[in-house]
Amino acid sequence: MVNISLDRVTLYGNNPEDVLVNDISMDIKAGEFLALVAPINNGKSQILKVIAGLTKPDSGTVFFDGKSLSEFSPNYEKLAMVLQSQALYPHLTLRKNLEFGLKIANMPKEAINARITEIANLLDISNLLDLTPKHLSNSQKQLAAIARAFVKRPQVLIFDEPISELDSHLKIRMQSIIKRFCINLQATVIYATHNPSEAMTVGDRIVCMNGGKIQQIGTNYELYSKPANEIVARFIGYPEMNFIEFETGEDYNVLNLTDASYSITVPKKIEDIIKYHKKAKIGVRAENLRIVPEKPNAIPMIVEMQEYTGSQSILYVSREQQTLAVEISLNEHYELGDTVYTEFSENGIHLFVDGKIVV
Repeated sequence: MVNISLDRVTLYGNNPEDVLVNDISMDIKAGEFLALVAPINNGKSQILKVIAGLTKPDSGTVFFDGKSLSEFSPNYEKLAMVLQSQALYPHLTLRKNLEFGLKIANMPKEAINARITEIANLLDISNLLDLTPKHLSNSQKQLAAIARAFVKRPQVLIFDEPISELDSHLKIRMQSIIKRFCINLQATVIYATHNPSEAMTVGDRIVCMNGGKIQQIGTNYELYSKPANEIVARFIGYPEMNFIEFETGEDYNVLNLTDASYSITVPKKIEDIIKYHKKAKIGVRAENLRIVPEKPNAIPMIVEMQEYTGSQSILYVSREQQTLAVEISLNEHYELGDTVYTEFSENGIHLFVDGKIVV
């Protein structure tokens, strides 16, 4: 198993003002499945290419067990990368695409055939082995690209949006197959996606990026329940965390909600710290809001939409410029334009100041 370390890696675009990767440092533990999640065009693909040796950083270093990539794997035989663009040889059948790297490694023909059969059965692509890429759909090409990485059985696996072309049911199945295969292989894995749900499903730890910078590294629980800042809180989880901007009253016992023109008593969870922050935001997940009968501190709001998500539904309510998403049970139903009263669950609220979490 291989430890990977990035030490202050920076990569510029066509000009020095275009920073694609901004001073990134992180350690990927041997055998870890690290999920890298960011909105599209926010530096994750560039980091993968730097790790894989496809792009040289403008500054900083990548180490594999304390060695450079050229020392660790001079012929790249210990590393495999699955690109979103699939990158298959167009003139070769799928079988020959899978054989290519194994033949270069001088593997015996019987071993090559056995390994291809094993991986083709695992990914359910045995019926595609004699087809060239032009006869494959985009989803089949993605499976072929995954297969080409799997047959290599590398020590390091790098995935860049490997299942973006698959339908929802196949995506779920492939997430399980990829995770299980990598655990059995004891490979060190870096898996990039723009989908937070996908990252939280496969990753042992998650790196959340934005603007070429790391915003937070942690487990899925830590990023969801203890986001480091507003960027992470809005990006991780569905629906995104609600934010309620406020100013404190003169005696610090009241919060005047800026966008809702309404005042509530300061929640006990933040009453000791609120006197240091005259302006701030409360962050609260949909499951930590509830619809209650009219009473003090319950904010009157208007129903805008009800979204059914399966076992629950999300009720979207608003008051002036403030909109909130509230998780409710499936058997609750409200009409558009209804007035409802919304209340916080105090244990579920966070305090954000200047975009960073305080509580």
